Amino acid sequence: MASRDNDLRDKTRITFYRGIRTIGGNLIEVSYGDSRIVFDCGCEYNPAAPKQPRDLADLISQGYVPYLPAIFDRTIDVPGHHWSADPYAHSAVFVSHAHLDHSKMLNYIDSAIPVYASQNTKRVLEAMNVNDDFDFPPYRKDCGHTRPITGVEPNGVVRVGSISVTVMPVDHDAYGASGLRVVTPDAVIAYTGDIRFHGFLEHDTRAFLQANAGADALIMEGTSISFRKPGDPVDRPETTEQQVCDRIEALVRDNPHRQITFNYYLTNIERIQHIIVSSPRTVVLSAYAAFVYTSVTGDPVHYYRLNDDRDYSSLDSTLEIPFDELLSDQDAYLWQLDDRARAAHLHDLRRNGLYVHTGAAPLGEYDPAYKPFFQGFADQDVEAVTISCSGHATVEKAFEIIDAVRPRLLFPVHGEHPERYRNDYGAMILPEPGLTVEL
Repeated sequence: MASRDNDLRDKTRITFYRGIRTIGGNLIEVSYGDSRIVFDCGCEYNPAAPKQPRDLADLISQGYVPYLPAIFDRTIDVPGHHWSADPYAHSAVFVSHAHLDHSKMLNYIDSAIPVYASQNTKRVLEAMNVNDDFDFPPYRKDCGHTRPITGVEPNGVVRVGSISVTVMPVDHDAYGASGLRVVTPDAVIAYTGDIRFHGFLEHDTRAFLQANAGADALIMEGTSISFRKPGDPVDRPETTEQQVCDRIEALVRDNPHRQITFNYYLTNIERIQHIIVSSPRTVVLSAYAAFVYTSVTGDPVHYYRLNDDRDYSSLDSTLEIPFDELLSDQDAYLWQLDDRARAAHLHDLRRNGLYVHTGAAPLGEYDPAYKPFFQGFADQDVEAVTISCSGHATVEKAFEIIDAVRPRLLFPVHGEHPERYRNDYGAMILPEPGLTVEL
């Protein structure tokens, strides 16, 4: 294969654009000769920023991402930048999972560039985007709510010129989450995406690590190590997804004759599946959440509509619960108080009620909305409790990942303190934006 640069032989290169010393926003390129792949296509989330980006031009001008002229939609006008022909004969974009910091820019990828994700991630993204308010909406309106995505079955292999990519399921709190095994003619690269061991799919994480043992490079997320140094005491024991569901079930059982509401992050399909099955009360979701859930799983679920809800025609009308019935209920339902319902009806909740916050935004005190959010319930004499668990491996488990893969090169990304890692099996390189490494 002829190199794009006749003065250099073909070799594998990794370029790190974003996701460096931040939690989220990974934007990484792997290339070999005339072939390259890019993953992911989200952007860093900073709820405290005085100005939130509204479109691609904002993302670039505010420094969230660089302009990628042969990747971004050629029809989008970005001042100071222009689209150019792809210098690679073979290009593709991969999305590891359906969280905004990995998928937010999905609809800004040029229509000529194929996008791949696991089949379940594809289902989640297409359902979540139905109202054009999850990922950035498409600039072009001829592709519906979500630009075309090719779904890949578990452990399916995609060929992009001389690069092969195996899309491998891993445990994370986003349905369909995947890590990538990238194989070029001279290197093997493992990309964890976001990964953990304490959900319902621990076996998938372990299978991913076993398959990538001895990889030349490990590109690894470092969320948990952002908040605690290795060896520091643990504030609280690790909570598993099963324990979250068990605690919610117990809370409902222990509070009869009390209105109980909750909210959750919609892409955590496994959690809500378990809550629906185990809850002593009938679980009722908002119409939008029910649409996402049934679109992804095919399972029916009870739901309610607000007056201004769109018509989700795929929902079973016999499972609709009148919203007024939920507002007066004290013992029959565990129902979702999503952001729209809370904004319109927080003052209508019954006094001495209970609200369960399980993975929904706001996620923590770093978000300026966090304290006012909980104060709003206190003002209504509603007890608000948080029951959730991390979507990321603990610090100790993160080192298990390194020990399992034993990479020649370790590249920590997706974390604020990558320097806290070490690689006992080779070198560790701390990426900076724009860094290119030849393997």
